[in-house]
Formats: sequence, structure tokens, C-alpha cells
Amino acid sequence: MSTIDEVKDRADIVDVISTYVSLKKAGRNYKGLCPFHTEKTPSFVVFPDTQSWHCFGACGTGGDVFAFVMRAENVDFADALKILAQRVGVELRTQTEAERLEEDRQQRLIAVHKLAAAYFHNRLLFSPDGETARNYLNRRGINQETIERFQLGYAPNDWHALGSYLAGKGYSSEDLLASGLVIAQESGTGYYDRFRNRVIIPIRDHAGRTIAFGGRVLDDSQPKYLNSPETPLFEKGRVLFGLDLAKAAARAEDTAIVVEGYMDVIQAHQHGQTNVVAAMGTALTADQVKLLRKYARTIILALDPDAAGSQAVLRGLDLSREVTLHEVVRIGSAVVESQYSSEADVRIAVLPQGKDPDDVLRETPELWSQLIQNALPVIDYYFELMRRQFDLNSAQGKAQAAERLLPVLRDIENPIQRAHYVQKLSRMLHVDEKILQEQLAGYRRRKVGQKDAWQTVQDVHLRRPSFDVEEHCLIILWVWPHTLAEANRMLSEMSMSPLGPDDFSSVENRELFLAIQSQCEQSGELDQHELLSSLSQPLADHLRRLLAHWETLPKLPDEQVEIEAVRSILKLRHFVIGKWLQQLHALQGDAEQEGDAASSDLYRRLVQNYAERKNRLQRAIYATQAKQWSIARRHSGSTVNG
Repeated sequence: MSTIDEVKDRADIVDVISTYVSLKKAGRNYKGLCPFHTEKTPSFVVFPDTQSWHCFGACGTGGDVFAFVMRAENVDFADALKILAQRVGVELRTQTEAERLEEDRQQRLIAVHKLAAAYFHNRLLFSPDGETARNYLNRRGINQETIERFQLGYAPNDWHALGSYLAGKGYSSEDLLASGLVIAQESGTGYYDRFRNRVIIPIRDHAGRTIAFGGRVLDDSQPKYLNSPETPLFEKGRVLFGLDLAKAAARAEDTAIVVEGYMDVIQAHQHGQTNVVAAMGTALTADQVKLLRKYARTIILALDPDAAGSQAVLRGLDLSREVTLHEVVRIGSAVVESQYSSEADVRIAVLPQGKDPDDVLRETPELWSQLIQNALPVIDYYFELMRRQFDLNSAQGKAQAAERLLPVLRDIENPIQRAHYVQKLSRMLHVDEKILQEQLAGYRRRKVGQKDAWQTVQDVHLRRPSFDVEEHCLIILWVWPHTLAEANRMLSEMSMSPLGPDDFSSVENRELFLAIQSQCEQSGELDQHELLSSLSQPLADHLRRLLAHWETLPKLPDEQVEIEAVRSILKLRHFVIGKWLQQLHALQGDAEQEGDAASSDLYRRLVQNYAERKNRLQRAIYATQAKQWSIARRHSGSTVNG
């Protein structure tokens, strides 16, 4: 885990920028006057979901939290890293060789999962043998839009289809086994596919990266659901299915709803309930609650009556007690106060007997809203469980209920809340309140070290590097820097600015681009050894990880180098324009809903401008692809890298 990633995960962009700019909530985003140029109408927008900012006014600049601090403080990346690391309590240290190797392995595994997800998805959509899976999803009422949104797939009824495909892409048996996508033969050598003849459900982390899979059978065989094993990327108790798609709605509504399984989430989202996630069949863990609290204060467990009376809910109570206590988070050797120390409001909503979320949403959507609205705080629900579990008319039943509830009340930090529940327990048991208070005072807080009062956790849900359009473009320029001039010439012909640092959302990629660009402008060429030695340690580590991954990819034929470089740069600009176009549509909708005519008109004009630029870029990309295909046909066997 790199130091940069640790800082990114801890430094919430809204909190940081709020210390420099007066921000106002605008829908799910925040707006303010741009601090980098004079303006009267706010054009500076902060996007919490993507942890980014952008000025749609005269500046036209944007980036992540590092880019903002660099510009606001007029410092370089190294100093911005120091400022933010100090703010969030991350110790700056040199990455060890073991850590670097682990980073490389994680990056390869992320790439393997991304490729596997695309493979499964294409088999579902286009292969003849995927018809059974398509029919199954159709019977479940899952439409095409939902299939695309969750990238659902199909694993063919073949013992070696996926493994052979991934091996053909250059991935080693060690990587495939580490990913959990294949299983080693019990005798001899070799491996076979874990998922066969199943509907495949990609499991993504909160940033949207595929890290595991779930598979649902298409017949009566067992087990009905098969999941990836735990891997360096995937720890079941630290992941929530659907969070990448639910976090925006959860933040906007300040509420996240937890259901039991994959299909519950998929159906809920299809019915417009997009703040729903799943704990994938396990009891909700404290780590999952901490993750949800980044986006919502209220967490509602929507369970069927059988599950609501089970040990899973009792565990839910335990974790709600744990996470409402003051916390300390350990990052490396540094111990810092958790930025998520506000209380989590955990509640329970019990579904009707024999109904799952899909049934309720399809048949009586108004009942779903009522159930969520009337969800009980978890301690109140615990009282209801004790009412049903024990005979409160008997002395033994009263004593048992008190023994279960008093330790819970003892851990309530707020004295008014604690007094409220002691009074409630007194009324429920018909026992004098003074007796309960005396017994309560006799309970000692359970101690394991100091874990009840100071919950120490190791946060492994930190952002991991991925090899996307930015990284691909960056490495192309590192290997063939002379191609930048041709790409910029094409951008100029389309009346667009040359490739620049604002095309890179990741601060590491932005800084590497600036370093490459600066050296090429100064000397007319790129001295890779000199440049690498001049980089700060975090940037040098980042570049080495990208180069290590690049080496695992198929090589690019010489005759395609310039075309691929141009296409890569055009694709990056197309991606950037598309990203801001999507945000502008959302901003325009928010402005219209708020009756802000001036902002709505501004965003409408910007949408038209960005859409026209995106179309021009798309036509240019198609033209470069046509050239590549023509060359590929003349040189059969060549593979386009990218």
C-alpha cells in the first residue's frame, strides 16, 4: 500500500477544500467561488463521490486533493504530500522492497479481475451457450440496463475456458491461482476454472474496481452461490456488494440500506432504490459499518423475520456499540484520531414474512418506504427481541433480560440516552429503576487492552493503483515521447488545447506527465534514467509499478507506435471531456430543481460545448482505429496493446 494511496484515502476533499473555500451544498456536490480567479458566479465545484474538483469558469482546471493543495499553497507535489500527510496523520516513509512487490502483485490481480469481468460479460451478451443465463436473468426480471450497470456475466460450462483465455493474455499460473479464479489440480500440475455454468456477478470495491466474483447456478446443483475465496484483494468482511453504485445515493440521503444478497441489491437498484448494498450473506461487520459511515450516518439493516431474530442481528448490535465509541486508527507506525468518529445510527427494518426486497418493491413499493421510515434504532430493536425471547412475567426471565441489556446500556456514552434506556428497561421489567441503576453501576466495561474505549483497526480499504486510460497514455509517452507532438497537432486541428496536466485526474500521473514534458521541452529528448533518478521516492515507486505492469502486456508492433500513441492521447481527452459532460448534466439538473436559472443556463451552454468536443474526438478516434485495423490485417498475429 503506497503512502500516496494512504493519504488519498484519509484526506476527504470536501473537508480539505472547505478550509480554503466557502462551499455550499448543491445536490450531491458542493459549489463555491473559484479561489484561482476572480468571479461573481460560482463555477468551482467539488465532487465528493470522485474526490475531485473542477472549475468550469475561466480557469478550466481541476484535479484531486493533491492538485488543489499544490495550487492553493503554491507548492510542489512533495510539499503537498507532506501537508496532507500531516493533516491526516500518515507517516511518510520509503516503501520497502517487500511492499513494492506486493503493490506489483495487487496491480496484476486487479488487471486479471478486470479482464475476467469483461470476458464473462461478453459471454453472457453474445455467446450461444450464454442463452440459458440470459433466460434466467429475464425470468428474474433483470433488464438489459441493469445487466450492463452491474456488468453481469456468464461462466461457460467448461473446466478451462477462463484460465486458458487469461493465460493467453500473458498472465502466469501464479497470478491466476492467487486471484482465486482457478483452482490447482489435486494431483499433478495444472489448474481448472472455479466458476462453471453460472451467472457471474462481479464484486467491486468502493472505488469500482472488480476484486472478486459471485456465481449463481442455473440448475438445482449445490452450492447455489459460489464466491471467490479471500485473496490479497478480497476480504469478505471488509467489502460491501454494490457500494460503488450506492455511495452517491447514500451520501445524498445520508442513509445506506443493507440487505442480504446480490440479487436483493440488483433488484433494489433496478427499482430505483440505489442506496442499497449487501454484506453478501454474512453478519454486518464493524469494518463494513466504518466503510458505510464515510457516506451515510444512518445504516438500516433490512432483514427477513427469520434473519432478524438470528444471531446475525445480535452481532449487528455488538458492532453498533463498537463503532459508536471513540476510535483510533493505526496507519503504519502512526496512530491518529479517526476522522469517522461520529456516531453511526444503526437501525433495523424487518420485512414481511416470506418477502424479500424485490417482492416488496415490485408489489407494494409504498410498504418499502414505510418499513425504512419506521426502522428501529438497534438498541430499541434489541429490547423488542428480549420481549419475545424471555418470559418477562417470571423472575428468571426478567433477570435474563436484564443480564443481556444492562451491559449494552452501560456502554452508551451519552448520559441522557443511557438514562432514557434505563427508564425503558425499568418499565418493561416492572423493576424499580434504582435497583437497575445499582446493578448497572456494578458492571465493568469489558477490557481487551483498551479496545472497547479505543478501537484500533488496520484499514486495508485503501485505494489501489489501476492501469487505466491515464496510465496507458503516460507509459506510451514514457516509451515513445516523440509521439506527443503528433497528437498535439491533431488536437490543434480540432481547435483543442494540447495535452496537459489537467488531463490527468491522478496527481501521480499529473506529476509524471509534467516531468516528461519538461525534460522533452528542455533537451528535445527524454533521458529515462536521469528523469527516474530525479523523481521523489513516491513518484519513482509509482512509475516503477506502471512499468512493471507494462512489461506484462503484449508488445506493440513498431509500425503501430505512432498511431497507438495518438489514439491513446485522444482517448484520454475523450474520457476527460466525457467525465465532465456527465457531471455538467447532473449540475444542470440540480440547478433546475433548485430554480437557479442563471446556473442552469450556464451549465446548458457548457453541456453543448463539451458534447460537440466529445463528438469531434470520437470521430478522430474511429479514424485512428481504422488505421490500426488496416495494419493489423496486413500483419496477422500482431496484437494491439491498449
